[in-house]
Amino acid sequence: MSMEQTKGRLTKGKQKIEMKVIESYGDRMVTFSKRKAGILKKMSEIITMCNVEAAFLVFSETRKPYTFAHPSMKELAERLNNYSRQEMPEKDHTVELIEAHKKQNIENFVKNFEALEEELATVNEKLKLLKKSRNEKKLNKMWWNSPLKNLSVEECQKRHQAFLELHDKLCDMAFSRLGKNGSGTSSGHARGGHSDGD
Repeated sequence: MSMEQTKGRLTKGKQKIEMKVIESYGDRMVTFSKRKAGILKKMSEIITMCNVEAAFLVFSETRKPYTFAHPSMKELAERLNNYSRQEMPEKDHTVELIEAHKKQNIENFVKNFEALEEELATVNEKLKLLKKSRNEKKLNKMWWNSPLKNLSVEECQKRHQAFLELHDKLCDMAFSRLGKNGSGTSSGHARGGHSDGD
């Protein structure tokens, strides 16, 4: 018996994700945003906990660059180009901290902006569904769709007369369109009138 079964869970546990390109562009962008945020979080943790310097550079599918570095991308690039030197010149650590703080604020702003973009897309989709549902409910509340149950005789007669008037208007519209096309006759010749007693 697996651990999941002993704990009363019905899930299959962690599933291995196949490493391949995601076909849907939207899903691919969402995955890119989430994975990038996870990498930046782990880099921030290792920098804080281990007092190390690190750099991260990735280009999105639209060729937009995303960077994260401590103390700065420029300094780390220079160190990489001059890796053979054993000692680096002394730097003003106050300036490094300020630059790192500014860089972190920018990265946080970018992550929040991307999260808001995803949230906005979700809200827009919900608004579309809500509008569709509202239109359907509005249609169901039209007088001709309301049930006849509990209506008085007078109300039923009024409903009947309203249907007749609606029928006449629809016939007028139909014959008018047919007449414009040269294939119909006037509504007065094509149909008879209705009396209140019909």
